[in-house]
Amino acid sequence: MSPKKTVRIKLDDKFYDLVTDESEEELIAVVNSIRNLFSKIRIQNPDASTDEILVLMLANCMLNNTKFEKEMAQMANRLRNLIDKFYKEKRERA
Repeated sequence: MSPKKTVRIKLDDKFYDLVTDESEEELIAVVNSIRNLFSKIRIQNPDASTDEILVLMLANCMLNNTKFEKEMAQMANRLRNLIDKFYKEKRERA
């Protein structure tokens, strides 16, 4: 496990410290993603506060996470069904 590191990110006039033990590559990707999405939302909503933008970003992340969890569960069920079908057919042939 990598040692924890702190990265400071500036959004508008506020600074946020992110603490992680992820790789440098992952950290750079996440920070760039946060900055890019924040900038896009800022351009579309110039009057929104920093906190409002962050809450919107968090809500979108949670929505995406929920969708991915559902999708992964469906894929796992399909895979389980295929494996069950495979072994059932294999037993029937034996």
